[in-house]
Amino acid sequence: MAQFNEKEHLQNITALSEELAKILKNALIVVQNDYKEIGDLSKMAKNLMDGKRTPLLEMNPEGESRQGKYVLTYPEQKPTLHFIEKQQTLQIPAALKQFLSQEDIDKLQQFGNANRVIYVDEKGVATPKYVSLDKETNTLATMSASKLSVADTILGVTLTQQQKENLKQGNPILLKGLSAKDGGENWDAVVSVDALNRGLSFKKVDLSIPKEILGVKLDKEQQQQIKNGETVLLYDLHSAKTGNLFSATVSMKDGHLELKPIQDVPKKLLGLELSEEQRNQLRVGESVSLTGLTSNKTGKLFDANITLDADKGIVFNFKKGEAQAVVPSPETKTNEKALKIPLLEDAAYTGLLKKTPSIPLDKKEVVNEVLEVPKNEISTPKSLKK
Repeated sequence: MAQFNEKEHLQNITALSEELAKILKNALIVVQNDYKEIGDLSKMAKNLMDGKRTPLLEMNPEGESRQGKYVLTYPEQKPTLHFIEKQQTLQIPAALKQFLSQEDIDKLQQFGNANRVIYVDEKGVATPKYVSLDKETNTLATMSASKLSVADTILGVTLTQQQKENLKQGNPILLKGLSAKDGGENWDAVVSVDALNRGLSFKKVDLSIPKEILGVKLDKEQQQQIKNGETVLLYDLHSAKTGNLFSATVSMKDGHLELKPIQDVPKKLLGLELSEEQRNQLRVGESVSLTGLTSNKTGKLFDANITLDADKGIVFNFKKGEAQAVVPSPETKTNEKALKIPLLEDAAYTGLLKKTPSIPLDKKEVVNEVLEVPKNEISTPKSLKK
C-alpha cells in the first residue's frame, strides 16, 4: 500500500473541487440543508474521495430540471464523476437484483439497510457486500464487506467479540453508555453498517425503565439503579399467568429487563395474615413466632417459629410439645420462571431505527448503476488533476 501524502491529498481535493465547480457552475440549486450556498466544494470533494455521494442537487441545464447526486466512480480505473438521478420508484441495479430477496427489499425500505451481508457475483467470485438505501434518490448504495474495519472500542464502549462479529455480518447492535463528544451525558444507540455513508451509523435510543412492573411501582431511585446496571429486589409482583404474587430480582440485560423469581414471604401463611413488619423480619434472616396457623392436613391450629430459606422457602420450627407434622403450604413457594420484559426488541426489526418512507417498487425497472465505489486510499487519480 502506498504511503499517504498529505500535500498531494490536499492538491487533489482542490483539483476535484475545481472539476465540480465546472460542472455545477450556474446550474446548481442545492436541496439539502448541509450546503446552503453554491456549495462548500472542498467538503464535497473530500466526501467524494471517501466514496460518499454529494447532497441532493438540482441540475438545470438549458431549462431541463434533473435532481440527483454525484459520486466518484472508477470505470476501467479512470475516475469519473457519475450522476445518479433521483428515481420515482426504487431502482435495483442489475448486478444486485438476483441476490436480493423480498425480505431484503422490505428491510431496505423500512430501515434503510439490508442488515446482512449480500453475496454478489463478481466475475465468478461471490463477493460480500453491505447494501443501503439512499431514500433521497430511491437508489441503492453498496460497500464491500472487506472495507469495514470494526474497532475494539467505539466512543468509549469496548465491544465483545460477538458484537464485532454481528457488525461484520451486517447485523445492528445495541451499545450502551457511549461517550458524548461534548462531555455531556453518556447515551445509548443502535449501531448499524451504513453502506451509503461508508461506515457505521448511530440511532440514539432511550432505554427507559418502566415506572411499574407487574403491578409494582418503581420509584426514581430504583429506576436509576436498574439503568445503571444494578440489581433491584421487587416484592409482590403479580403473575400474569397464575394471578399469584411473587418476588424477583430485576436487572437490565441486552435491551430487556430480566426478572429472576426468588423464594419470598407470602402475605398470608396457612390462614394467618402476616404484617409487613413480620415479612421484612423474615427477609433479613430473622425468626418470627406465629400463633394460630392452620394445618393443611388436619385443619387444626398450631404455633411455630418460622424462618425464610433461600432454597426451601418457609421453614417451620415447631414449639416445644407440638407433635403435629406440618407440610409447608404451596403458597410459600413460587413456580414462576425467569421472565424477560423487552425494553428493546431485536434492533433490526423495531421502530427505534428510523423508518424510511414507503417507496413503491417497480421490479420491471432495472438500472445499471455502478455497484461499487472504491475508495482511493491515497489521492484522487491524476486525470482529475490539472
